[in-house]
Amino acid sequence: MAALVEGSLRHRVMTGSFGRGGNVSRIAPGEKAELLSHVFRSIDAEAIDRLSSICLEIHHDAGELIAQEESYASGIYIVQSGLVKIGKHGSSGGDKRILRFLSVGELFGLEAVVLGHTSHVQYAKTLLDTTLLFIERRNLLAFRDQHPQMCTDLTRWLAREVVMLEVKLTRAAVESIDRNLALLLLALAHNYGQRVKEGVKIDLPVPRKTLAEMLGVSLESLMRSLKRFRERRLIATSGRQVTILDLESLQERARITPFYLTIIQETL
Repeated sequence: MAALVEGSLRHRVMTGSFGRGGNVSRIAPGEKAELLSHVFRSIDAEAIDRLSSICLEIHHDAGELIAQEESYASGIYIVQSGLVKIGKHGSSGGDKRILRFLSVGELFGLEAVVLGHTSHVQYAKTLLDTTLLFIERRNLLAFRDQHPQMCTDLTRWLAREVVMLEVKLTRAAVESIDRNLALLLLALAHNYGQRVKEGVKIDLPVPRKTLAEMLGVSLESLMRSLKRFRERRLIATSGRQVTILDLESLQERARITPFYLTIIQETL
């Protein structure tokens, strides 16, 4: 399993080392450039500085809607700090399914821009106080035309999205809740875990109801699955804290190849 997140860009979603507060978060130019370099790895430092100059910094409090389905897709958003959930509503408008979380360095809105659509195909809502970098559609496309190597990064991102959704749709149809929960815990451990004497401790960034929605099951089903994991000494729980006691057994229960596990960890 890949190294745990401590010290990485993604860890800042929990530590808040990218400053938050107020309606507009002032981000140091070096930190903004570091984030953009992480997202767009094919672009040189000079071009990253130009890209940084066309990014607008936007702050949302926890629980705020960033974009609704079918709303105008004016550009792309990059998570600078915080946590965002991406989801879709059912045809009746009442049911909804969380597709994934976005944490530091992840994008929203790229599909609409690349495909030339004028509206978002998913909704985005903050789960924590969140700061975003926004790049307006025309500015992004003009920058891409001037720096075609950016297409490598955009293609990599879209390919990851396709693989991630393929895995989630397939597993939702054929795998048990226990196997899917094991995979989710492995991804959370990778992104938010900290090694402790007992194993790997995860301070869950969201309530269990949100985890149940992400798995596409009821809260009651999730709680029963967690109980089974506790009884088998796979995990211990306390409030929003989960400690993985037997990482190897949890990986066996998840039943997933290393390649797909890496994609899930990167695109949780």
